[in-house]
Amino acid sequence: GSAEFAFVGTTGNASTQTVGIGGDLIYRPSPWETRLKVTYVRNEAESQLRAQAFVLAARAQRSITPRLAAFGQYGYLRDRFAGISARNSADAGLAFSALASDRQKLALDASLGYANEQRMLGPDLSTGIVGAGGLYTLKLSATSTFTEDGRFVIAMDNSSDWRYTNVAALTARINSLLSLKLSNTIRHLNLPVVGFKSTDAITSVALVAKF
Repeated sequence: GSAEFAFVGTTGNASTQTVGIGGDLIYRPSPWETRLKVTYVRNEAESQLRAQAFVLAARAQRSITPRLAAFGQYGYLRDRFAGISARNSADAGLAFSALASDRQKLALDASLGYANEQRMLGPDLSTGIVGAGGLYTLKLSATSTFTEDGRFVIAMDNSSDWRYTNVAALTARINSLLSLKLSNTIRHLNLPVVGFKSTDAITSVALVAKF
């Protein structure tokens, strides 16, 4: 497991506070693997809340062969500054280990499911979804790792309603407990909420504790 924390604050001519909190827990009782991930970002400027997002992802998968696994997962998103009051999604599918070496790993998956999205403006969304994703891990050195995690989701009833999320991260180990992590998250909605932009990006530098 791991927990991370990032904070930026200014006072004087400008008063701002930005907080980022995250956690990742993986449990592997063979042949199962369960994963829980949570992230929270909050930004306040001049005593006014400017950004706040909460993301939760839970996944359980069971190995079928050394390279193939079946999985089910649940996702929750709350981002009022993107116009989304709450988005709940659940899907199931297959994951394939396309590359597994000491230096590089690539896992691909495809799934079918259902999503319900409550929007602050315009109609809410309830639809079947098709998803595809990939996680690439590159060990740069004995103390540093690069990861690229991308996921594409499209609505079954409207091909224009698709979204893509990408998280790129570089982690450098400081000691056996602590690491420094630089990450960039991009969330793109092809059909955003009325009055909101289609793309959000979050860049952070965080201190990570692993256990």
